[in-house]
Amino acid sequence: MNRFRSEFSLILCTLIWGGTFTATKLSLTSVSPSFFLGMRFGIAFLVFLPILFFVSRRSASREQRLLGALSELTPNQLWTAFLLGFWMFAGFACQTIGLRFTTAIKSGFLTGTLVVITPILQTVLYRRAPSAGNLLGVIVVMAGLFFLSSEPDGGGDELLFSFKTGDLITLAGAFFFACYVIQMDSASRELPDSILLISQTFVTSIASFGLAICLSVIGWETFYWEWDPAMIPVLLYNGVLASVGTTYLQTRYQREVSPTRAAIIFSLEPVFSAFIAFFILDDRLTTAGVIGCFLVLSGVLIAEFLGKVKEEKKER
Repeated sequence: MNRFRSEFSLILCTLIWGGTFTATKLSLTSVSPSFFLGMRFGIAFLVFLPILFFVSRRSASREQRLLGALSELTPNQLWTAFLLGFWMFAGFACQTIGLRFTTAIKSGFLTGTLVVITPILQTVLYRRAPSAGNLLGVIVVMAGLFFLSSEPDGGGDELLFSFKTGDLITLAGAFFFACYVIQMDSASRELPDSILLISQTFVTSIASFGLAICLSVIGWETFYWEWDPAMIPVLLYNGVLASVGTTYLQTRYQREVSPTRAAIIFSLEPVFSAFIAFFILDDRLTTAGVIGCFLVLSGVLIAEFLGKVKEEKKER
């Protein structure tokens, strides 16, 4: 019963994350991408701050208290916290801006390639050979990206590779999310949970507002914000439910689920995003697009599980 509750909670997290692609896409008709991102994580920061302050006050350890932890941070730890927030900002900025130029379905599957990019990036940074599973996963994902970004040639049978601007920006976001995952691996051992949560939401919010101003000044993004009551549930969904709510569920229940089962559950995010985008936005894919989505998901699963098998054997 406990395992069922824990796995159901992670499935709920994944479903909520899958819905953020559609929610963000809907919001971009009323607000510019960077400003929306700033508001989303600004809300998350304002919700997290009093919760963490209240919880930390009940902690017996000074190091676990929010104010105590902040006052005792070293320059290196501050830099680590900033980098973590920066990679998170860069990933979400590319994902959100990319959604202006691509579909929510494509965005979900392209973002999912971070599972393949992460071990390859670790190979470059730590100079260790990638596993056969990771390499096979990369090949399958690349084949999937070809189909996902191909269009019929004038209605004929031939496919033309057409990787559009939004696809490239979103794929860059997946790369930055991979950097975030690697940074989190080291940051989680150096910093208290309260600092991790605060630094991510604060840096992402401030950097997003700064990006909105910079892009507007140089003419790369037109700043706009038209008040629309429909924006309120979208911001609450992304800022509270998809940021604060899922963080609580993941922190509370993921420890009770094996890494393999958790990986299977999290790999469903692009699938959920595709179904939600289909029913709400009426996003549709060509036959080639469907094949591409299947291959991307297959490549992610291959890299996730065959790669982990090798790592587990090395640890024994």
